[in-house]
Amino acid sequence: MMRIESAIQAIFTFFLCLLSNNICNIITYEMEKSQRKQRIRRIIYSIPSLIALSFMTFLLAKGAVLVMNKEWQSKAQSKNLEQKMATLVIRERELRENIARLETEEGIKDEIRRRFSVTQEGELVAVIVDDSRVSTSTDSSLWPWYKKFWNVIISLYE
Repeated sequence: MMRIESAIQAIFTFFLCLLSNNICNIITYEMEKSQRKQRIRRIIYSIPSLIALSFMTFLLAKGAVLVMNKEWQSKAQSKNLEQKMATLVIRERELRENIARLETEEGIKDEIRRRFSVTQEGELVAVIVDDSRVSTSTDSSLWPWYKKFWNVIISLYE
């Protein structure tokens, strides 16, 4: 036990006791705080919570991939529709030109000539026949398979 000899020593001892008590309280508070953090870490890093977090991460990634696939499909479909629209605009222009041509007398006559192979009085028609089909005396499609095979072999050496 300690003996107190003066008032200053008593006051000094009192303040030291208060200071040491505050230091002990601070240390105790910090230790409890660190223990709480360790409990939280233990819970977060436990196997069931890691499995749950991994599953949620997988679901989020799957959702993101599905959204990206939908975006790519939408872009492809948009390009396809734009191409179809351009084709239809060109087709519409052609049809309008044909309608305008058919509204004239000469356009109607040309269309009748083209569709029904008719001529007006005084016009002459020339019929051109392809000579390559007419000039052959024997049709090779009627030959038996062995003659066709023999002709292929002979044609290799010619």
